Amino acid sequence: MLIPAIGPIVVSCAIGAIQIAASMAFVWVSKALVDIASGVSDKNLGTHVMLMIGIMMVQLVGRLGANWWENWFTTKSAIQMRRQYFSHVMRSEWTGRESFHSADTVNRLEEDIRVVNDLVCSRVPAVVITVCQFAAAAIYMFSLQPALLWVLVILMPVAVIGSKMFFKTIRRLTSRIRALDSELQGHMQENLQNRILIKTMAGMERVMDRMASLQADIFSNTVERMNYNAAARGFMGFGFNAGYCAAFLWGIFGIRSGAITFGTMTAFLQLVGQIQRPIADISRHIPAFIHSLTSVERLMELEDQPLEKESGAIRMDGVPGIRVTGLDFRYPEQKGPVFTDFSHTFEPGSVTAIMGATGSGKSTLTRLILALLKPNGGSIEIYDNKRSVPVCADTRCNFMYVPQGNSLMSGSIRENLMMAAPDASEEKLREALHLAVADFVLDLPDGMDTKCSEKGSGLSEGQAQRIAIARALLQDGGILILDEATSALDSATEHTLIERLSAHFSGNKTIIWVTHREAVTQFAGSILRIENH
Repeated sequence: MLIPAIGPIVVSCAIGAIQIAASMAFVWVSKALVDIASGVSDKNLGTHVMLMIGIMMVQLVGRLGANWWENWFTTKSAIQMRRQYFSHVMRSEWTGRESFHSADTVNRLEEDIRVVNDLVCSRVPAVVITVCQFAAAAIYMFSLQPALLWVLVILMPVAVIGSKMFFKTIRRLTSRIRALDSELQGHMQENLQNRILIKTMAGMERVMDRMASLQADIFSNTVERMNYNAAARGFMGFGFNAGYCAAFLWGIFGIRSGAITFGTMTAFLQLVGQIQRPIADISRHIPAFIHSLTSVERLMELEDQPLEKESGAIRMDGVPGIRVTGLDFRYPEQKGPVFTDFSHTFEPGSVTAIMGATGSGKSTLTRLILALLKPNGGSIEIYDNKRSVPVCADTRCNFMYVPQGNSLMSGSIRENLMMAAPDASEEKLREALHLAVADFVLDLPDGMDTKCSEKGSGLSEGQAQRIAIARALLQDGGILILDEATSALDSATEHTLIERLSAHFSGNKTIIWVTHREAVTQFAGSILRIENH
């Protein structure tokens, strides 16, 4: 479990210890002042007044310092945890199917990290401080009236054990609520992304009905959890209050009989408050701890995703080739294999068109070459005139890749382009746009600074596709893979694009076209046809 460093937690507890010491000192000086005023003590009144003022200043500074430190620590920790978990998810292996819905992952990175971070940075130190506060007040009370401590020792376990009966149910309900929250977020995210499709299919009522159903489930489970929380805290509070009611009455009868002074009674009343408050705080923290356990488990599921092995970029010399030998591959939970004993060599500097029916495995082959998927058998190697190495995460630096579909990110066109080459000059960006037949970008009112929203919204499919090609061309690699990169282009634009890329990269790059369109074949040196299995 990725948790914040222990050092800041110790600092939080240390600040709390200072506050506890100040509160005990305040009880002591209050008792002393009342005893002086009532004639029981002949100590100097002015000195004790100054002590009280000093202690109150320490308490004020302590509260302000504790609040500032908790906010600083919580904010910094949340940033670090979110970055660590996001990095882990991004670097994890991909098996062809995401382990979690993207909305569920975002929900875990946001809400579950918030809950766990609050637990570690705020509630754990608070409970430690609360326990110490309770212990200090109980010890002081014991010094005033030893018999009172036995009342607390007997009644507290009864309340805690009784309330524990509700904890298992609360935890189960919390887990259900968190799962429903993720499902609702996924429902909203997918339907927002496909709003036009929903409108054209007249499916708005179905979408809203499903949302209402999920919200009703969340509400009913939340209300049930609230009821159990109230019952658990009420059971605990009743036990504690009974104990402290007995202790308070004990003190009342003590002062009536003359067994204690007015100063002792003043101290006693303050100690009762200082004991009641920690107990009430603990009763509030316990349900929060239970809620946090669900978030801890959900984050640990993210951690369980295995990471890709990376040891440093392996860059090949010149123009590399790809050698596929005896490849076997099938997707998890899929009946038939995609490839069985498949072999092919993409010669350095060659232009190959991979063709085949939908579902034959064209895109799967590119993902295997990019080491996004792992073969079940056989090997895939990248080679130059000096060496040959198995493809892996470290060999991806040799590829310029255009994936299927609209792969633009929200932001400006310039920002999308510079994802591939952060230091690219204006001239380099213009050249890439020209090669990708995306010169239209320069004629837009804001040029390359034109904003495109999520998934390239605001641009046509063909325009977004050409910008994605330009982005790939800015990468520094010796192998260019274009996966259905011309699917949204008209014939004339497609022809111009293929012609420009062939003229510019012929012999300088190993080019792999994944396509079902025949226009590419006239520029390809070889055609690899993949049959359905």
